[in-house]
Amino acid sequence: MTDCNYRNKRKGTMFIFSAPSGGGKSSIIREILKNLDDIQLSVSVTTRLPRDGEIEGKDYYFISEEEFAKLIKNNELYEYVNSDFGPKYGTPKMQVDKLLNQGKDVILDLDFFGVQNLRKLAGDRVKAIALIPPSMRVLRERLVGRATDADEIIERRMSMAEKRIKESMFYDYVIVNDDLDKAADEAISIIKSTRVERKNICELEELINQIVEDK
Repeated sequence: MTDCNYRNKRKGTMFIFSAPSGGGKSSIIREILKNLDDIQLSVSVTTRLPRDGEIEGKDYYFISEEEFAKLIKNNELYEYVNSDFGPKYGTPKMQVDKLLNQGKDVILDLDFFGVQNLRKLAGDRVKAIALIPPSMRVLRERLVGRATDADEIIERRMSMAEKRIKESMFYDYVIVNDDLDKAADEAISIIKSTRVERKNICELEELINQIVEDK
């Protein structure tokens, strides 16, 4: 019997995850990476200096202001934050495209502005997933329970969270994170279902003919 090996002939997808602070995004991404093969977290470039324990190429690619400007000029970033008042961040096309062309999926951690920019450049290669809390009250409890921020920082995060939650209506998928395990399972199901979408199977007509002829 001929081995179609179709599982190795698919296109990768960029999965963008957005959430307000305290939304559980980091925990859910960790579960995805632990439970799925052929998926990686995108590594951004940044102009800030490395922090203690950060590794070049794993946490970020640390580059100069001049190098960042060159990437923008040469259209080598899918999206970027080019602030005059702080570090610059961007998603390099070359590394992401390399993974996608290998049939691997890529996770990106972006806000709605980043989602819009990436959709313009990558179209249906992008799936945007919003993670939202079951209520603002629960979100506040989570932020207070972390005991990592002063009261004024928590208030600032809550104000930003309301904006993020309202933006979720423009995403492809919305997951209400009232239970971390359930939310992670839903995110994994989205990725699995996307992998077998017709548009993501390479050489589909050839595959179908090969299956039909293998009698």
